Amino acid sequence: MNNSRVKLLILQLAKFTLPLFLVNPSFAAALTDSELVNAANKGNIRLVKQILDEKQIQPEELNTAFVASVKKGHTEIVERFLQAGADISNKNDEDYTPLMQAAHDGRDEIVRLLLKAGADVNAANDEKDTALILAAGKNRKQAVELLLAAHADVNAKRINGMTALLLAAQEGHQQIIQILVDANAEKDYQLENGATALIIAVQHGHLRAVYTLIAAKVNLNLKTSNGTTALMLAERYRFSEVAEILRKSGAIK
Repeated sequence: MNNSRVKLLILQLAKFTLPLFLVNPSFAAALTDSELVNAANKGNIRLVKQILDEKQIQPEELNTAFVASVKKGHTEIVERFLQAGADISNKNDEDYTPLMQAAHDGRDEIVRLLLKAGADVNAANDEKDTALILAAGKNRKQAVELLLAAHADVNAKRINGMTALLLAAQEGHQQIIQILVDANAEKDYQLENGATALIIAVQHGHLRAVYTLIAAKVNLNLKTSNGTTALMLAERYRFSEVAEILRKSGAIK
């Protein structure tokens, strides 16, 4: 291809793209916006600050970068985005608010920052997960404590009825169970099928969780909808140590 032909193509391309930059500022900003998200993902605080200081960023792109920084756990960048006015209630693709994501991932400093910035501690997604429910299920001890101190609803329920305490019992998170019980969680709350935290802990063979619940003076003899008690489950699944501690504590069939 000769030089004149190349020049003609360049002129034609310029004629097409220049109006896009002039008429649609978001098109011109796209490269900068992408750069901001990339910088947030990579934890490049210097570049993030530079872009925010020098460019006018659209709210949608700011919030996208903010969500990315929360998920990656870049505390300093999260703080800078909060200063720039990022939306603390903006949900990500998993239907999590920034606080829910940080609590789920155990990003304790980010949880603290978001709570200080006024994040809704009891915000929930379509499944009715809250930050506390997510943190309890993932054994995020400090996050659970921070959320409870910010008045998280300790008895909030998922659509399926599961609470933070029941999830902690299911996963065998002994320390979380103790923290939730101390925060006045409904320790004898029953699902529609009659299952309690104790019954769930027994079903999964979590001996230490069972010890903790017994020490919290839960009702040892509540039954599921089909008449099964915690002791009956322990014997059925041959969890001999669990069955023994239940008997010694006064459980009956």
